[in-house]
Amino acid sequence: AMEYLEGLSLDRVVRSFLQKGEGVPLGFLARVLCDALEGLHYAHDLADFDGRPLAVVHRDVTPSNLFVTYDGLAKVLDFGIAKAATHDEATRTGMLKGKLSYMSPEQFYPDPVDRRCDLWSMGVLIWEMVTGRRLFKGPNDAATFQNIMHMPVPAMRSFRDEVPDELDAVVARALSRERGD
Repeated sequence: AMEYLEGLSLDRVVRSFLQKGEGVPLGFLARVLCDALEGLHYAHDLADFDGRPLAVVHRDVTPSNLFVTYDGLAKVLDFGIAKAATHDEATRTGMLKGKLSYMSPEQFYPDPVDRRCDLWSMGVLIWEMVTGRRLFKGPNDAATFQNIMHMPVPAMRSFRDEVPDELDAVVARALSRERGD
């Protein structure tokens, strides 16, 4: 059973602002995205009853999987493709899990993924919610893949003047293609 939630997905909320010709208020976005990051942090740090880390990775962090309740809480939804370190079933070679334009570069390789791929996805999501534009989405999957792997990421401030330098720096770090960064 799942808890009953009343509200809208973040993509619907953002779309309503954009249809009115307005940018989404940065304070609202900050609150929602901080709540979502707290939810992901909780999942990433989950441990079993013996205290062993489960290493849960969502792998599908997208605007449609973030839900904003009418009382202002943000929830991370759809852990349906989440992967835990204790899970025995491996993703078949050649099978991608998640929505392509939010996938981190390391999700295209056979190496195991960790929480950093969710942080990359949140970086894409924040960039898109703040600017009102798609970041890596191309006209087809091959172009989207090339964009994820190689396209320089423009500063959010180049699209929206009021973006604080600190937020641009955090998002740039989240979107670093060097996994260790």
